[in-house]
Amino acid sequence: MLIVLVFLLNSCNVTSLFIKSDSKKDDPQNDLRMTHPQIEGMAYIPGGWFNMGSKKRKNEKPVRRVYIEGLYMDKTEVTVAQYRKFAKATKRKVPKQPDWNLDDHPVVNVAWKDAMAYAKWVGKRLPTEAEWEYVARGGSANYQFVYQNSQQYGKNYENIADESMRRYKYHFPVVSGYDDGYVFTSPVGLFAPNKFGIHDLNGNVLEWCADWYSDKNPKVEQKNPVGPAKGNYKVIRGASWNRSGKYMSASYRTFYNVSVRFDFLGFRCAKDAEMPITQK
Repeated sequence: MLIVLVFLLNSCNVTSLFIKSDSKKDDPQNDLRMTHPQIEGMAYIPGGWFNMGSKKRKNEKPVRRVYIEGLYMDKTEVTVAQYRKFAKATKRKVPKQPDWNLDDHPVVNVAWKDAMAYAKWVGKRLPTEAEWEYVARGGSANYQFVYQNSQQYGKNYENIADESMRRYKYHFPVVSGYDDGYVFTSPVGLFAPNKFGIHDLNGNVLEWCADWYSDKNPKVEQKNPVGPAKGNYKVIRGASWNRSGKYMSASYRTFYNVSVRFDFLGFRCAKDAEMPITQK
């Protein structure tokens, strides 16, 4: 008897595993369906292999095969309102937010340790940079840009450095001819998600990752890499409202000291996958 396993990712961000037999004698009602539990505000990301890095920049080389286990990822960056609840519950100050950063915008000016503390408080963690890049590529082994046709910056592509930015700060390089309507941050989830249902991976704010930074990447195949055991800086991924050009790449990586706070730097959380539920 042949058993066929089929993975499906539906519009509700629930990944299902169907266990089906090709035997005519089998009762279709006995087919099993394994579904990962839904977590509010998160999407389940099925595991898989991808080609991490690129040949374009020294700290992205070499391109290597990496496997990522299934995980959950926040659909959006953590908002000001969400962080305020955490600060109130843990009796700490909310980092000063710019006047333009509203409750449904991503929280900014958060140091790495505070981002880690928030993630722990909500029962989550920060994503590794390998997880972040895997999710940013939308499940494609080789896809370099976060969204289809992102090099052409189509209408309502993402909140990046654009014409609205030029009207405010002329010294920032911008994407000529593109205007997302926001000089600074925008409400999270406003722009289209990628194939995994994740928003703002290529704009709004840069994002903290869990890993220590190193510009020397391994050449060998890896599974669930977590970066070096120690270091001086933490990895930063993504792009932001004041970034364009090279930052649009899914493989682009940079770093900051753990104590820095910027009005273009935020974070999102990840969570280890829960055991699937078996249903008929």
